[in-house]
Amino acid sequence: MQPKKNSRHKIEIKDVTAKGFGIGYIGEFIIFVDGGLTGDIIETHIVKVKKRYGYGKIIQIISPSPFRKESSCPVSDICGGCQWQHCEYSAQLVFKKQIVKSAFEKIGGISDPPVFDVIGMENPGRYRNKAVFPVVPAKNKDGFAIGMYAPRSHRIIEVEDCQIQHIAHVGVLSAVKKHMRRHKITAYDETIHKGILRHIVVRTSLHTGEVMVVLVVNDKLPGRTELTDALTTLGVSTVLINRNNSKGNTIFGYDFEILSGEGFIREKIGEIVYQLSAPSFFQVNPVQTKILYETAIAQAKLDGTQIVIDAHVGVGGVALFAAKHAKSVLGVDIVESAIKDAQKNAALNGIANAKFICGAAEDIIPEIVLRDGVDVVFLDPPRKGCDAILLDALIAAKIPKIVYISCDPATLARDIKHLISGGFTLIAAQPVDMFPFTGKVECCVSLHRADI
Repeated sequence: MQPKKNSRHKIEIKDVTAKGFGIGYIGEFIIFVDGGLTGDIIETHIVKVKKRYGYGKIIQIISPSPFRKESSCPVSDICGGCQWQHCEYSAQLVFKKQIVKSAFEKIGGISDPPVFDVIGMENPGRYRNKAVFPVVPAKNKDGFAIGMYAPRSHRIIEVEDCQIQHIAHVGVLSAVKKHMRRHKITAYDETIHKGILRHIVVRTSLHTGEVMVVLVVNDKLPGRTELTDALTTLGVSTVLINRNNSKGNTIFGYDFEILSGEGFIREKIGEIVYQLSAPSFFQVNPVQTKILYETAIAQAKLDGTQIVIDAHVGVGGVALFAAKHAKSVLGVDIVESAIKDAQKNAALNGIANAKFICGAAEDIIPEIVLRDGVDVVFLDPPRKGCDAILLDALIAAKIPKIVYISCDPATLARDIKHLISGGFTLIAAQPVDMFPFTGKVECCVSLHRADI
């Protein structure tokens, strides 16, 4: 039975999705409900109806899920930064394992996939070491708003604090707001391409305590020396200006100017020190990153004799971890600044058996794996997954082992299906909770060739 828009129904939430929706049914018709948790019995208002599914909003919780708790965040029901502040943490880990298994079964076509329990955090609060705060015009006394986007929206929810962000980010937000008010600094308006401040990007090192602030501007920033001094007083170690005059929604432009400090911070994962510049990708949860990298190395079963490729190396990532357990490592990444950081990080850690090349993995790696003997390939692509050209090359080269790290179970399952069709066997999938209080989950997967 297909419900009508604006109708109300009593339903039970049977499951959850990676985007934080609860899944219920009216007959066989699927209803996705914002904030629903498995076990909730709710009255829902149908807000949108498609051919095979619809969306609902909770009007009343008739009987709460046993996993439901009071959220301590004042905007958790309207902010898109996280989805499960109202859910017990232990239940989140169970949900995430099921999300991975379901993707492997439904998208990957794998029956009874070998998915282990999710490795969670002992203390899951304030884990994010990086924040990107959009700055937009607003009809309030300031004329601007800074915060997080509402779910599936371009509307900003103003925040003074965020419970998944490092505590250092709170003071930075407050200082920038005060400065904007004092100097009457306007927010960038993307509809007319006018205004000054576009984004505030903050990155913090858990190991050193260093804090980097990048102020992304469309035009000259008034009182920038004064603001730099205020941020430095708060303990910020380096401040940069990034000029972005593009009309798109890309956060950074190409022009970075250092106002104070060295222009980078350092993080330590295990025994490896990483130097991080502003535009370079790095995992947002250092505590769980150590577990993730150790899992990847264990799955690769490195013994010092292997030739290894890291196809999406970033600032060194798994490659530098692997270098101490491999004969040689080649890292590839399309971001030039990340490759420069990776090279610096290899030198910083005294690692001589790792080399790095800038370029798209699908352009560079196929020739290498078909020409040279490569034993292990690490894949850690963006959310969209790997290019089919790269996967086909790994299949053709009969790479003995692949370790695939992914933050998107759907594209991971799609790519695993491709690799299995080419002769690989899925050995194990270890989810790691890099993103508590959200539906996102990182997964480290090992695949071996059955014919080698």
